[in-house]
Amino acid sequence: MEKEVKIVLATKGALVEVTPWDSLTVTHEDSYEMIDDRTPFVFRVEGKLEDGQLFYGLYGPVVSGPERYHGLICNIILRADESDWRKTTQCVANFVVGPSVVSRNHRHDFYHPDGVTMLGFPCISRFAEISVVSAESAGEVLGTDDDGFDNNISNRR
Repeated sequence: MEKEVKIVLATKGALVEVTPWDSLTVTHEDSYEMIDDRTPFVFRVEGKLEDGQLFYGLYGPVVSGPERYHGLICNIILRADESDWRKTTQCVANFVVGPSVVSRNHRHDFYHPDGVTMLGFPCISRFAEISVVSAESAGEVLGTDDDGFDNNISNRR
């Protein structure tokens, strides 16, 4: 009997739906706008966001959804709710979509809206519900205990 593999948020190759809970903040090179569009989009998990051994999120290319996201990379960032993405298929997160993988801004905690930096434009961000919808292939679970993932939020600041 073949063992069924549970696809969790931190599974490499997982398809994750991001549903904004509020108006989007869209930053352009010389301006920004607020867009009231809560249409979901989907990205494929390709890697983890980490600062040294501090795991703080996941990233990957947007694969479906509104045209504004096409050709961009979605970054989802842990919130202060102690979600363990190695075990869950759904929770809430900050998201930042743009032309690059984000990096940490050490002037703020990573879960603060200014806790990460996007290089390039546009930069689309907000707070959202995230949930696994399927997987193209069941890869490794990113952020496992042996690579320094620490689920205690007080240790992640």
